[in-house]
Amino acid sequence: MMIRWIGYEFLAMVRSRAMKIFSALFIILSITLTGCDRVPFTGPKGGVALIDLDDIAKRLGRDVAIVQELKDAGGPLSDQVNAAQKEYQAEFDRSRDSIGSRPSDADNQKLAELGSKLNLQLQQKQQQAQQELNAKRVALVSRFREEIKPVALKIAARKGLGVVLLKSDMVVLGSEAGLDITDEVVAELIKTGAGSPPLPASSMTP
Repeated sequence: MMIRWIGYEFLAMVRSRAMKIFSALFIILSITLTGCDRVPFTGPKGGVALIDLDDIAKRLGRDVAIVQELKDAGGPLSDQVNAAQKEYQAEFDRSRDSIGSRPSDADNQKLAELGSKLNLQLQQKQQQAQQELNAKRVALVSRFREEIKPVALKIAARKGLGVVLLKSDMVVLGSEAGLDITDEVVAELIKTGAGSPPLPASSMTP
């Protein structure tokens, strides 16, 4: 009974952890462009303009593109973790079967130690996969922010403003009319072929 329980416990744990880790990984696919860095875009003049980077990504269809790139990167990582889980489970099963139906206390202890070791190895595989996917996300978001930066600074400069703050990174309680240049940034990017035409307000999810 003891040996069956240990085998079941290990199998349940590895499956549960594999599922949880990739559920957590794909939660971040609901893209938010905050948290990668909080440095405002700055130019040579004074004054502050505002942009909503999340809104820009959504209206240009870039949020969908980034999500797809993350999914493409996450698929092989998920496969690697699943392959490791099967390998570790097979190793555990072989060790259990070699003991036979009448394990001694020492056998049970040995099997329990093996289960703990394999669980630890699987956790390390999962953590590595999560780190790789997080790094990919940061790189994609940073690339998008750098693409937006010169356009936002150019539009801000036309208005005599030298700093562009990201509304996504802070709580904006109020601003003067004309300081939010999000619409102008979207229009400029569409004009230069960086995105598709903006979605009608009625079709955008709140």
